[in-house]
Amino acid sequence: MNIVSRKLMMAALVAAFFGQSALVYADTTGDERAQHGELALEGRAIWHRENCQVCHQLYGFGGFLGPDLTNAASRVNRARLDDILTNGSRQMPAFGMSPAEIDAIEAFLQTLDQTGVGQARRYRMLAQSDILAMIETHCDENPMTEAAVRGFDRFRMQCVACHTPFRATPLGPFLAADLSTVVRRLDEESLERTLVDGRPERGMPPTGCDADVRADLIAFLQWLGAEEPTLRPRCDAAKVDLGHPWFEYK
Repeated sequence: MNIVSRKLMMAALVAAFFGQSALVYADTTGDERAQHGELALEGRAIWHRENCQVCHQLYGFGGFLGPDLTNAASRVNRARLDDILTNGSRQMPAFGMSPAEIDAIEAFLQTLDQTGVGQARRYRMLAQSDILAMIETHCDENPMTEAAVRGFDRFRMQCVACHTPFRATPLGPFLAADLSTVVRRLDEESLERTLVDGRPERGMPPTGCDADVRADLIAFLQWLGAEEPTLRPRCDAAKVDLGHPWFEYK
C-alpha cells in the first residue's frame, strides 16, 4: 500500500470516528424516554448501595447470577417484591428493606421498564401481570381444584420471579422454561424431583417447598397444561410486532 492510500484510509477512519461520535451525542432517545423522578432516584441510590449490579443486569449489563431487571416491573408484582427485598429468595440474600426503601426500588424499576428493553425482541408480548389476570379470569370458565388454586397462589408468589406462562423468560445465560407445557415433558415424579432438587445446570435452585406446597404447584401446572391450548392463542393475539430488523432480536 502506497503512502497516498494510507493517508486516505487514515482520513476515512478519522472521519468515521468523528461521524459516529456526533451521532451518539446527538441522539435524543434518552430525552424522549421517561425520566427518573425523585423517588426513582432514591431507588437508584439503593440499587448502587446494595451492589445489585453484581448479580443483576440492566439493559444487558451487569452480573449474571440473577435475571436482567430492566423490565422486572412488568412481571413482578408488589407482594412478590416485598417478599424478595425483605426475606430474600433462594440464592438472593435477605436485605430486610423497609417499606419506604421498597417504594423507592419499585419506582426505579417502573421507570426503567418504560425506558427500554433488557433484551431486544421482535414482539411486545402481553405483560406477565396481564397473563396472570387472564388465567384468573379463565378460572371462572374452567374452575381449578382447591389444590390448584393454592398452587396458583404459590406460583404468583414465588415462581413468577423467573417463569412466565406461555413463553420462556431470559435469565442471564439461562432461559426459564415455559411451564404451561411442562406436564407434557415431565411426569409427576420428575416434577416432584425438580421442585425438591432444582436444576442447577439450568440455573434453577431447589425451591425449598414442603410436600403439600409441591403437590399444590403440580396440581396447578396440570390444570395449566390442560388449558394451554385455549389460553396460548389469547396471549399470542395480544402481541405487537415492534418492527425491529432481524439482527436486533433473538
